[in-house]
Amino acid sequence: MASVEDCVGAGDLPMLDRWALPEIFLTGVRKMDEQEYLATAGAPKAHAYFTDHQTETIDPLFLLECCRQAGPYGGREFIGIDPDGKFLLHSCSFRLPGLASSAVAPGELPGELPAEITLAVDAGGRPHSRARARKVSYAFDLTIPGGHLGTARMEVRHVSHELYDTLRGRRGAAAARPLAAAAPVAPHLVGRTRASNVVLADVVVDAGRDEARAALRLPTDNSSLFGPSYDHVPAMVLIEAARQLCLGASARISGAAAAERTMLVAADFSFHRFVELDAPVAVRLAADTRADGHGMTAALPELHSYRVEFEQGGEIAAAGRTWTTSVRTAALAGGREMP
Repeated sequence: MASVEDCVGAGDLPMLDRWALPEIFLTGVRKMDEQEYLATAGAPKAHAYFTDHQTETIDPLFLLECCRQAGPYGGREFIGIDPDGKFLLHSCSFRLPGLASSAVAPGELPGELPAEITLAVDAGGRPHSRARARKVSYAFDLTIPGGHLGTARMEVRHVSHELYDTLRGRRGAAAARPLAAAAPVAPHLVGRTRASNVVLADVVVDAGRDEARAALRLPTDNSSLFGPSYDHVPAMVLIEAARQLCLGASARISGAAAAERTMLVAADFSFHRFVELDAPVAVRLAADTRADGHGMTAALPELHSYRVEFEQGGEIAAAGRTWTTSVRTAALAGGREMP
């Protein structure tokens, strides 16, 4: 399998839309047929963002980031996507019950993360193709040596630089002045240990109405969340904000475990418009009473679902649904006790 490090040097990092080598996790990509390829990624044993958690499990957003890198990289290498363009995330979803079930063997949990994650990628959904834009649906199947983690899907629009500049108009990198980062909520309340990774401020939980709200916080000096070329709030930051609000509110709203014992295992998100750096963003959460567990309830009996939306300038910029579970409950379902 060809090494990504052989194909991507410091001068070629725009192919992955990342700006720092420590943020590239792909270790290999191999074409299987016209629309399928196999990618591998290495899980870091220590990372300022992806291992900054109170629960000792693989970060689901790390797996989503691996998908975000593997999909477009293979698209550019194998299915003719313009290597000099940009990609915009229109929607994403993931179901990762294996993170918190017996599919992850005990030796691959605390302190012994698997050396390699395998992503089987299908880039078969290509409904639209134009000279300056191409929409691709990437489907992922994720495994580790210990078993199956789950699946993910991303709807991505690949655009030329000139079309991107047209879409952004006057709000290019030079025009956007990020709001000063507000004081973060206490990290332990949202499952973090470092304030630099907290993307919420002013969290308010209304347990009587099963709702919560917060202000989006932008730590733009956090290189794991923001690169120097970003002229808007990345989708991954919005998903992180949704996760943090779920962890911060779940104990009071759903009677779930505290933040240090709750983890995100699934999500569906759609991104409707750019979220700008220079205007406030309200994050709102409401408990979802539907029983739909997308086949995860057998492995994860203590499953809670929430609706999350992001509002900026009076418009809903992004919205989605999340599912969380208790790490203790998940461990017991897999036949393992938690301390």
